[in-house]
Amino acid sequence: MYEDILEKVGLTKGESRTYLSLLNIGENTVSPIAKKADVSLSKIYEILEGLIKKGLVSYIIKNNTKYFLATPPERILDFLESKKNEIIDYESKIKEIIPNLKNQKEKSDDRNIATLYEGLNGIKTFYELVLKESKEKSEILVLGIPKYSAERYEGYFLDWNKRRAEKKVKIKIIFDNEAKEFAKKREKIKLTEIKYLPKDITTPAWILIYENGVATIHATKNPICVLIKDKDVVESYTRFFDIFWNLSKPNTI
Repeated sequence: MYEDILEKVGLTKGESRTYLSLLNIGENTVSPIAKKADVSLSKIYEILEGLIKKGLVSYIIKNNTKYFLATPPERILDFLESKKNEIIDYESKIKEIIPNLKNQKEKSDDRNIATLYEGLNGIKTFYELVLKESKEKSEILVLGIPKYSAERYEGYFLDWNKRRAEKKVKIKIIFDNEAKEFAKKREKIKLTEIKYLPKDITTPAWILIYENGVATIHATKNPICVLIKDKDVVESYTRFFDIFWNLSKPNTI
């Protein structure tokens, strides 16, 4: 149990074993330490050196022989404090380079108009991108959400739509006819318009259109989302959506 905790705070497996062994056997030479820690002699020097740098081991010399000993366990807190300071320092450096990294990403996005998102986390990443890039009073169009997709992602989509409404972004959604029980929950959220496809039309995937792009989302066992960022594609799919919006009904019969 102690080994796991020490590894989580930044020690290697060998370092955690060696430190705990030294606490147990006390001041000693390398051979007994390696045996107690179940570490090879070829690695024990490197491990002890690492622990010395971390402030968790010290040594004395007797008769030209090094004897190593564990420093008090309280030094682990000192080690953690130094790790915190490192993280704060790295955080500051990352903040400095983020603008340059964003510029590089924007240049890359300009070159690559298609992006693939995989898995549930990928779908969520895409939806968070849409929400981030959608301006106040803009409009998102969604065509053909099937029942199993609405059910599978219900919790996330309800939360996402609430945040979308708070941002004052409108949405028009055309659900498959069989998904009405989930659609009715969305209707209660502000800036939301809902319609249903005719009963004889079902969709295996859905299409999301927003100001910057068009995405096709397949909610298979391993969901896949393909996003195309192109103004001409957005305009074309918006006209396509308008046709289906006019064919669809505001409620089921």
